[in-house]
Parts: sequence; C-alpha cells; structure tokens
Amino acid sequence: MKKQILGLAVVLFMGSAVCMAQDNRGGRPDMSKRIEQMVTDLGLNETQAKEFKAVMEEMRPNRDASGERPSREEMEKKRNEADAKLKKILTDEQYKKYQSMRSQRGQRRGK
Repeated sequence: MKKQILGLAVVLFMGSAVCMAQDNRGGRPDMSKRIEQMVTDLGLNETQAKEFKAVMEEMRPNRDASGERPSREEMEKKRNEADAKLKKILTDEQYKKYQSMRSQRGQRRGK
C-alpha cells in the first residue's frame, strides 16, 4: 500500500513539473523580460535604461474601451514617435544595434 501511495505521489509530482515547464509554451515571452534583455544587450547606463523602459512601455499597445487593439496606422505612429525618443536617449552605436535587434526579431516573427 505504501508503495502505491509513493508511486502515485511521484507521478503527480512529475506531471505537475511537466505542466509548469510548459506554462508559456507557444506564447509570447514576457515583455518586461525582453526589455531587460535589450537593456543588457545594448549596454545602457541607469539613466538610459530608465528612459528606455519608459519609452518601450508607452509603445505597448493599449486596448480601447471596446477591447479592440489599436489600428496598424496608430501602432505605426506610436513606433515612429518611440523611435524619435529612443534616438535622443541612445548613442548612435546603441541605436544602430537596437535597429538591428528589432529587424532580427521581425525576421524571426515572419517565419
């Protein structure tokens, strides 16, 4: 009887571990983790990092009262405004690296 209970406990533990490992499978990575990774990859100082995060949060799409996402044109406008702000925050080298990272991400998304 003890072996059966122990076996059942092991199976339940393994099953829960597998479920937890697949938690975000197929979903999008957490936006804050991606932003943190970009801050690290770009080598931003504290001031730049703070401003960079604020701009990236502004760019995040907001749903309107009806729950619909913004139009493509609105998102394009937000992206252009954010790019202008980022160009002021980042050095030329960091901005080029940011654009490269963004284009690589777009290529992966298209696949």
